[in-house]
Amino acid sequence: MPRLRFKDPALVLRLVEAAITSGKPLMIAHDHGVYLCCDDVRTPSGVGCLCAFATGCEPDVDPDAFETSSDLVGGDDFGECIPLSARDQPLLDDLRRGHELVIGFSATRLTINTLAPSAKRPPTTPAAHGRGTESPPAARTRNGTMSTTKTKSSKKATKNDSKKSARLAKEARKEIAERIATLEGTKAKSAKPTKPSKEKKPTKAKRVSALDAAATVLGSAKEPMNAADLIKAMAERKLWSSPKGKTPEQTLYAALIREIKAKGKDARFTKTDRGLFATNRKAG
Repeated sequence: MPRLRFKDPALVLRLVEAAITSGKPLMIAHDHGVYLCCDDVRTPSGVGCLCAFATGCEPDVDPDAFETSSDLVGGDDFGECIPLSARDQPLLDDLRRGHELVIGFSATRLTINTLAPSAKRPPTTPAAHGRGTESPPAARTRNGTMSTTKTKSSKKATKNDSKKSARLAKEARKEIAERIATLEGTKAKSAKPTKPSKEKKPTKAKRVSALDAAATVLGSAKEPMNAADLIKAMAERKLWSSPKGKTPEQTLYAALIREIKAKGKDARFTKTDRGLFATNRKAG
C-alpha cells in the first residue's frame, strides 16, 4: 500500500486542528497534484484554501509531480472527505508532539497513521568501526577510576603503523615504476583512467492532467459544456483519457467544483448552470 507523506507538518497540523474543531471534513484530493485541505483554513487573502502537498506531488515545485502522483494514487482525479471529530484527539496530540502524518492509500482503503520522529543514533565507539575489542576512552576499571592511558597509546601506535605502511607502499610503487621504465627504455607515466561519459536519461513527456485538459477544451469552446462532453472532447483531441476509471465524468465534475470552491474568482472555471461549466474569463 503506497504511503503519502507531506512536506509541511505545521500546515498539516493546522488542517487537522481545523477539521476537528470546526466539524468540516479534512479532504485529500488528486487533480493538480496530491494534497490535503480543509475549507476552514483559507489563504491570507481569504480566496481559496491552503493546501498541504504530498512529498513529490506539488506541480509548481516538483518536475515529476504528475508521474509521482499517478504512481502513488493512480491516474484518475478524485476528492475524498475524511471526517474528523473529538474522538480523533490522540491523532492531534501526536502531531503536536512532532509526529508525521502518514496516509496509506489503496483502491479500496484509506488509513491514517502518525510516524514518530526517528531517534538519534547513539555515538559509536572505535570498536564498532572494525578495530577489534578496543575499549572506549572513558571505560571504567574495576576500582572505579578512569583509565585512558592504554587507549591513547594504542591509538598512537596504530597511527604510527599506518604511516609506516603508507611510506613503504609508496616506496615499493616507485621502485616498480623505475624498473618498468628501465626495461621499456622510457619513463613510467601515470595515466589517469578516463571516466565513461554518462548517458543523459531521456526526459519524460509531461502528461496533461484532467483539469488542465478541461481548461484547454473550455478555452476554445463557444458554449458551456457538461462533464461528459468534456471527457469525450478531451479524448478526441488526445489531451487526456481515463486510464482505468469507470466514471471519469463524475471525477471530473467533482474536481471542477472543488477548484471553483477552493480558488474562488481565481479558479479557471465557472459554473454557468446546473452541470454546465465554462472558462472563467475574470481569472487573473
